Amino acid sequence: MADTDCEGVSMDAQVEKEREEEGGQRTSLLSPQLKAMIRIKKKYLKKPKAERGSNSVRLGHYTNSVNVTSDWALHPKSPQTRKSKRRNTRVLFPNDTLMFKPKKERSRAKPFLILFSVIVFVQVYNAIENLDDHVLKYDLEGLERTLHREMFGQHEALDELMDHLNDYLSTYAHQQPLALSLHGASGVGKSHLGRLIARHFRSVVDDKLVMQYFSKHHCSLQESAQHCASELTKRVVDIVTHAEDEEQIPFIILDDVDLMQPPLLDVLQTFLESDQTNEFLNVVYIFLSSLGQREITAHILLNASTAGAEKPLRNALSLIHPLWMEPAVELIPLSLLEREHIMQCFLEEMTLEGFYPDLSHVERLADELAYHRAAGRQYAKTGCKQVVGKVNLL
Repeated sequence: MADTDCEGVSMDAQVEKEREEEGGQRTSLLSPQLKAMIRIKKKYLKKPKAERGSNSVRLGHYTNSVNVTSDWALHPKSPQTRKSKRRNTRVLFPNDTLMFKPKKERSRAKPFLILFSVIVFVQVYNAIENLDDHVLKYDLEGLERTLHREMFGQHEALDELMDHLNDYLSTYAHQQPLALSLHGASGVGKSHLGRLIARHFRSVVDDKLVMQYFSKHHCSLQESAQHCASELTKRVVDIVTHAEDEEQIPFIILDDVDLMQPPLLDVLQTFLESDQTNEFLNVVYIFLSSLGQREITAHILLNASTAGAEKPLRNALSLIHPLWMEPAVELIPLSLLEREHIMQCFLEEMTLEGFYPDLSHVERLADELAYHRAAGRQYAKTGCKQVVGKVNLL
């Protein structure tokens, strides 16, 4: 039995030895590299992709031999790349979003700025009101209505005249006097215009502040020019002195300036200079003259308007006397009267004389006058000069 047992043990040992040898032969068929791959697969197969990807970088030289690791080994990503991307990823907030709103501080200068603006506005408003009050006392609107109603065919000249008066009479203190020199042919209404202006300002200001000077009457041919000049100087000084006391602007209207001799023109030129005392700078001079009528007539016949006639008129007047070269002198040419204006003169004169204004009769009287013909228009050569005489013959 002992021998039998010994034989059984030996048989089992031998069988076991043979099995071990067979297992050793089977296991020897796997290379050490393949065994290592199997262990790595078992260890890392269930881990996250990012982690497997990092391991695949380390095992990149085995990817061609094992198909399981091909998905995460084809595109390796190094940890440095992930770190750089993670660093560059920033959370951006909108520009208009602030963590803490700034505290609004009230400016101390703002109330002073508002107060200063109010003061300036009040001062400007008062200045405008003062200008309006100064103009209102001369009633220039009433003068304008009167001139447009009484004067025929002189709308451009009257508008320019009123513009100069409005600008000058809006203030009291000036740097130089205002001289308005109105020129036109015979019969266009120069003397009538002077009478209308003098009558208006006598009614709105003191009669002593308006002087109307007629060369034919105040300086006849028998009197010497020097005596007339001294008399004119005395009258101007008296009216200017009185206006200074009243703090108002005087009006000096001189008719028939074309008949004035050089000494009188010299006196007028001295009054228009700017280097004088203040009372002689606040004066309105109105000259009425037929000087330059040929230049005005020629310009109107070519252009059918007085626009632009100031330049040839000033050139012609400067040859007569340097008075019209003074910067204070504003030239205003009066237009020629057309046939329709002559008919208005007849209607007005016939109404004043008590005649029935028959239109056919008026047209017949208007046809008896001589006319310039240009551009389909008829301009009366003598204006309304002969209207009064023809109406008196009725």
